[in-house]
Formats: sequence, C-alpha cells, structure tokens
Amino acid sequence: MGGRSYMLATRMPMSRDGFDAWLSTPLPDLGAIANPDEMWRGWAPDDVTPDWGLTEIAGSPAAVATYRANRTRTPLELLAARAAGGYTLARHHEGALEVYLYDYHPDHYGTQTDLLMLAGAGRFACGDAEVPVLYWGGDVHPGLPFDDGSVLSVLLVGDTGARFSAAYPFAALVEGLRPVEEAFLGAVVDPDGDDPGWDSSSVLDPAIAVRAGS
Repeated sequence: MGGRSYMLATRMPMSRDGFDAWLSTPLPDLGAIANPDEMWRGWAPDDVTPDWGLTEIAGSPAAVATYRANRTRTPLELLAARAAGGYTLARHHEGALEVYLYDYHPDHYGTQTDLLMLAGAGRFACGDAEVPVLYWGGDVHPGLPFDDGSVLSVLLVGDTGARFSAAYPFAALVEGLRPVEEAFLGAVVDPDGDDPGWDSSSVLDPAIAVRAGS
C-alpha cells in the first residue's frame, strides 16, 4: 500500500439507532454543506474551485450519470459497494460512527460523494458539537498524516449541517482519529508484501458486510 494514496476518516458520536437511521437515509443535497466551494480553502490546493456540478466532465455523460446516481443512494448502498473492493472501515463502535476509507489514484468526484454522505450524518449524531472529517493524501502511507502538509480538506459536521474549515487544530484532529486508524491498519494483511490483503471481519458493520457479500 502507499503511492498515490487518498484517505477520508471520521469518528462521530452516535447511538446505534442513529447509525441505523443514517445508513438507510439517502444522501442530502449539496445544500447540507454551507460552503462547498471552499472544500480546499486553507489547505491544498486552496486556489482551485471544486467542480461539484460535474461540468468539467460533461463530455463523459456516463460518468456524470454515475456520480449523480450515487448522490441519491444511501450510505448503506455506497459503503457496501466500496467494501466489496476492500480497504473500507465503516462501523458503529463504542458509541460512535467510525469511517476510514482508502483509495488509490482516486478522482475527487467520488470523494465529494463521500463527503456529502458524512455531511448528512450530523443530524443522527449525539450532541450538537461539530465533528471533523479529515481528507488527506498524496505520496503518503495510508495512516494518518504526520503534519498538515498532506491535508486536503476538513469538513466540520454538526447537527444542522456541515461546513469546510480553512483551519483546524491539527494535533487534536489526528489524536481523535487514532483509534480508527489503528483498527484500519490492523485489518491490512501483510502490509509490507507485494499484494497486501484485507480482513474486514472487525471493521465492517454487519449490515454493510452482508450487503457487500463479505
């Protein structure tokens, strides 16, 4: 694992009932994020406006249709599809929604869908405090970043919506995600081998695992 790796992770306090409701509720529309055009503001590359409208790929109508369809699906559908390919942690664990997603050479349109999925989780969370979702990557190890140089964006998710933050205390951000990172890396089989494997037995919620065929 490694190379051009991109990851997204969060740990959001949530009851089991809230988690189940989130899993079965279709993604919100873009209005759930107060400032979607500031996805990269303050991080990298902060001089680029994200293409939420998919206009830059209008010449590939099949791709546009796929992304638009994915934005109408439920987290259960999206996470099960991801989990079928491995390297997906998505579960309810110790009173929280935990998500840690790994991609190799991804496109940012898929990540935007994942961010919308997590932006919609706030209404099912416990409490009204904003919870950070970290998106990072580059030529990096799939673990949490050592500094903020590989951070691409931070989405703060609250009970009434979400917003991108141009700054967030990095040490606190990473420390809160350590338990999720440990579980994700622990599920990688032979990480130093030529073809690492993936053991999903402890990192997928049963509902997701069943749908994914794991």
